[in-house]
Amino acid sequence: MSLHEWYRRRERGLPPRIGDTDMIHRTIFRALQPRVLTDGLSRPYRCAQDCGAICNLEFSPDGTVLAAACEYKSIVLFDPLTEKQVHAVDNAHDGSVNCIRFVDNRTFASCSDDTTVALWDSRNLSTKLRTLNGHSGWVKNIEFAKQAGILISSGLDGVVYGWELNNSTEQGCTYQRLLYMPGLMRCRLAPDATRLVLCTSSGYLMLVHDLHLASFAGDLVDFRPNIHRLNLMRKQRMPSASRKSPAVSHCRKRNRIEFVNDFPTGDDAEMISGLAIHPQGWCALSRNISYDEKTEWSVVHDIQSWSEEEEDTCPDKENVSTEKEEETEKEQEPYQEADNRSAFVGEHKRQFDGILSESTWCNSTSTTQRNVINNHSGATCPSLAHTPHLRLPPNGTPVDGDDVPTITISNQKAVWPPDAAMARKRATKQVPADGGRLLYYIQESNKVEGYMREACFSPDGRVICSPHDEYGVRLLAFNEQCNEMQYARQYAGSGSEPEILRELKYKPSHPHVVISSQFSPRFPLLVTGCLLGNIVWNLPVLS
Repeated sequence: MSLHEWYRRRERGLPPRIGDTDMIHRTIFRALQPRVLTDGLSRPYRCAQDCGAICNLEFSPDGTVLAAACEYKSIVLFDPLTEKQVHAVDNAHDGSVNCIRFVDNRTFASCSDDTTVALWDSRNLSTKLRTLNGHSGWVKNIEFAKQAGILISSGLDGVVYGWELNNSTEQGCTYQRLLYMPGLMRCRLAPDATRLVLCTSSGYLMLVHDLHLASFAGDLVDFRPNIHRLNLMRKQRMPSASRKSPAVSHCRKRNRIEFVNDFPTGDDAEMISGLAIHPQGWCALSRNISYDEKTEWSVVHDIQSWSEEEEDTCPDKENVSTEKEEETEKEQEPYQEADNRSAFVGEHKRQFDGILSESTWCNSTSTTQRNVINNHSGATCPSLAHTPHLRLPPNGTPVDGDDVPTITISNQKAVWPPDAAMARKRATKQVPADGGRLLYYIQESNKVEGYMREACFSPDGRVICSPHDEYGVRLLAFNEQCNEMQYARQYAGSGSEPEILRELKYKPSHPHVVISSQFSPRFPLLVTGCLLGNIVWNLPVLS
């Protein structure tokens, strides 16, 4: 059905049919056409060499203002309706402006290579509201946690800072060092501020589940991401010196850590330079360069917690002690005869205890799991492939305390039982059998090297705009019908198998390399920026 047929049905008062919404979105996105800029256009329609490359584009929450972060130390504001420049701040920083993030409809923050973060009021750009000093390297990313009133900044110095905007001093705002992460490239916050995603130049993502900014710094004070990641990958125990580290507990209700390093075949990811979060917080889109520097990939990972709907319980000391006493009695009476059922349970129980000593999944053991392990009341023993691996210290006693984070790694087994996983409110209801996070991927063009190119999601999360080739962008979807991700995964039927993103449209529109893009939250509008400073407005043209 065409869009005109849908209009006629609506004029006649007929109710919408299943799939009409997908058809409308697919038609609008495929109809996006760039407004061609000629050389004769005046300054209000372009930045050009006056401001340098467009490093970042950001709309205000109400969509009435577009801010552009420019290479030549400038910030430029546009009116999306008239597509004209309304204000420009020259020398806003002493270095290239890398990112802009709106705090509200009028206040925004900017970060720069001059190692500072600045606060601005769009109604009066003659002076800064605040200058925030703390970083020792280029500041590349800013996020804002609205409920907490905390601005999160991250830079190539590997440090993540949290700035309390409601608690300011003469020197700026009160801030706290949240985390140090070697090789940090980007840091993104989920829309509901419950997850933090970080990408690195070492080829992995780090997820922080159940984010609690007030206790973040204290929980991760002794956390060393690279060391813990290597230990988890090698399945080694923590050295005795770091055994008291807060990162080794399996019982955690806030600031749980998980490493993600599963990438598609042929993508030996090394430098992850781009990162974007789905508007619903379902997944993260990253852009990486492989180790051989010959291929570039866009990859979508699931970032939701496996245990969002599960009861947060930890193994009881009494249960562990009971298991130890039973094992001791069996060792003291090795010649005692047992029936086939007891022998079967004992064998699988020893295997389970062996698994407990490995460092893998952090999900807490539920009551159902403990009953299956301890009782096995005549039922067939479930497959150990579905059994969660818990982290315990060498003496077998659970680690106590809720003030310590948990580490997991994505390429381990999924939680058990499967029916509990299916009941969770997740966009991807089929939990992969291997616990992998990889959902979608696509190989990008490798004609352009040496630039950090930022992709973005549409406001509804159906479409991805990815800078592609030399002079254009392409629109990607989860399937041909342009469904939302949760329905696209259900229709695919494969469940756990990663799929290739579908290309809806490719359009060259710039005279130079496109490095930034952004959708308007209010109108069907896509804006892209290139190295020469040109900003192109893409609007739907329906025939």
